[in-house]
Amino acid sequence: FPVTICPGSNAVFTFGGPANGTITYTLNGGANTTVVLDASGAGTLTINAATSDQVVNLVSVTNGTCTNPVTGSSTVAISTLRTASVSSTSPICSGSNAVFTFGGPANGTITYTLNGGANTTVVLDASGAGALTINAATSDQVVNLVSVTNGTCTNPVTGSSTVAIST
Repeated sequence: FPVTICPGSNAVFTFGGPANGTITYTLNGGANTTVVLDASGAGTLTINAATSDQVVNLVSVTNGTCTNPVTGSSTVAISTLRTASVSSTSPICSGSNAVFTFGGPANGTITYTLNGGANTTVVLDASGAGALTINAATSDQVVNLVSVTNGTCTNPVTGSSTVAIST
């Protein structure tokens, strides 16, 4: 099974083999590349800020004397970006409740601002829905989306909704 990471995170592959040996591999079908193992037979490859899936395929291993072909592969998959939405019914009469409806990943969290204020969050239910009610609104209410998380990965989102007060 591939390991899944958030977009922009480091993809890290760990190699094991003979002490002070060398492993030859390809990354994403590219040219042969090597990693030198330490005295315990371990080595790592780090792809910084990965934004697409990364696949390592083993080619060979050497202990300094003999080289043997090997097979095996490992994949680090990049989680897809989450989306979020906000909507409302507008206009409403002064003194009525302004209701905003949010949508996003199941059990996720959306960060938003209300009327340009501080970041606030709404936790979504198992169907990916959430709501914000401003009771007895007497002025226009504006929600701007900031980010969304599914509990593992957080990414920025854009979108806004306005509830206007009818005059």
